Amino acid sequence: MNYGLITFIARRLTQSFKKERFIRFTKGVALISVMLGSMALIIALSVLEGFDNSLRENAAKFTSHIQFKTVRRQPFDADQPKFKNLTNAIPLVKAAAPNIEREGLVRAFKTVEGVYIRGIIPKNEITGLKNNLVEGKFEFPSDTANTVIVGRKLARKLGISLGDSVLLTTISEDAAVEEAGEIPAPTFEYFTVQGIYETGMAQYDDVYMYVPFKTASRIFQYPENSATSYDVVLKNVNDAPAALRQIEDYVGYPFYGMTIFEIHGSMFAWIELQKQPIPIVLGLISIVAVFNVLTTLLISVVEKTHTIGILRSLGMPSGGILKIFVMQGISIGLVGTLSGCALGFLLCWLQDTFHIIRLQGDIYFLDTLPVAFKSIHYIIVISTSLFLSFLATLVPAWIAVRISPVRALVFK
Repeated sequence: MNYGLITFIARRLTQSFKKERFIRFTKGVALISVMLGSMALIIALSVLEGFDNSLRENAAKFTSHIQFKTVRRQPFDADQPKFKNLTNAIPLVKAAAPNIEREGLVRAFKTVEGVYIRGIIPKNEITGLKNNLVEGKFEFPSDTANTVIVGRKLARKLGISLGDSVLLTTISEDAAVEEAGEIPAPTFEYFTVQGIYETGMAQYDDVYMYVPFKTASRIFQYPENSATSYDVVLKNVNDAPAALRQIEDYVGYPFYGMTIFEIHGSMFAWIELQKQPIPIVLGLISIVAVFNVLTTLLISVVEKTHTIGILRSLGMPSGGILKIFVMQGISIGLVGTLSGCALGFLLCWLQDTFHIIRLQGDIYFLDTLPVAFKSIHYIIVISTSLFLSFLATLVPAWIAVRISPVRALVFK
């Protein structure tokens, strides 16, 4: 059968004659339904992927991909030979660096907040936090300077800006004092705000403060060149469970590690929970849209019964009739799907560029709705939608083929 002839007939059967306005209306409804279903799927998949990527990327800025501590959580020598040689010993490891992390209190004016104080060496910073600096510099005047880098949300809570002073209150770990049943005496020191960062993770931007490594060692009264943990960044964060086992076997006792998925388990459990039902629910929307295509074609078969009879009497085989209606359904599905994907991409691009939709960071972990662009999402949505559209055409097409030419000619 001539493909050009079938295409011509299929197009003519759906042209906008005045007496066929109802068919035109149903076709428009079916097309819009497929478009909205495809758009909803694209946006949902992009948002879920965006949440997953943003949580993985930003969480690593505070705890890295794997974090190692001692069993008793005691400070240890930062120049551990095995940790310094980790990149050579374990191929999965990209970088490793020591740090000091302890709880403390920060005060500015009349506001007091609990914080995590992290001692770092800026030139050895491996988590990429410096890329999120919004004010000041991600560096310190000296290794022992009383300067601090804070999150923007914490700065707003405290009402401070660059150059302002804050009072840090810390308590050192003194085993002798603790064994005597006494409370270690706190230390008070003023620090100058050197920089302000913002990652978008509200629950952490108002908690973590960064000071020079040696300064942290001094205020917590640790032995010189001591660390409380070792941060490890991998070439691929998805290798974290496998890398953890390899590194633990390599460094041995008394060190143990936790992956980013364990440290931030609640966040990743939340996103995994969202990944399961949302695509299913939105997939049902697409199925409903495809049923609109089926309904449209059934109406078209009824309205065009007389035309079908004429085509059959002129010698068009059943396969030709079948192809005509299949082509109609596929064309509706194709136009609707491509339009929906294009509109979904546009809305996601606008959100990614201008951050139109804002979130409550305390609830959703992030301040803005994240989106991610992956070609596999579009491939899945387009292929699935076209496959469902094809299935929806089979019933009307089969009915059209079964119509008797004699009955079709006298049908009114």
